[in-house]
Amino acid sequence: MAITVGTDTYLTIAAADAYWAARSNATWAAATDAVKEKALIEATQYLDGAYSFIGYLADYEQLLAWPRSDVEVLSGNFRGAYYSSTTIPPQIENATAELALEALSARLAPVQDRGGAIKRQKVDVIEVEYMDFAPSRKTYDFVSMLIKGLTNGSNNNVKLLRV
Repeated sequence: MAITVGTDTYLTIAAADAYWAARSNATWAAATDAVKEKALIEATQYLDGAYSFIGYLADYEQLLAWPRSDVEVLSGNFRGAYYSSTTIPPQIENATAELALEALSARLAPVQDRGGAIKRQKVDVIEVEYMDFAPSRKTYDFVSMLIKGLTNGSNNNVKLLRV
């Protein structure tokens, strides 16, 4: 299966290979291309499902959330810059690579993974009880940090505007 940037994923295998080679990651290097393709597709789907991005779809018939139009970077060194409506920002590409590595070993959105504040933990006959406000899904803080200037937050958040 050949993946297509903009249709299946935000990143080619070669670009992901270069990203992880620069970080000397043996796990990514050891994976087959078929496994890498699946991981990149899952990473892209996760990004599109988990985050609400600023701007608008460049083409309403496109399959992925990027590229987008009217995207002004809201934080970091590039604050105030605009991306072309044909560009997938490097932050999105890097986030895709980071999530793809995670996807090599586990689903990115597991059904029963629950992280967050522990209310009670019993050691003998192990028992864990999470706080009511604890998130019910796994989170990827580094990925959120990479793309924070391009998002309105996660899809679990709502952007409020005062008019």
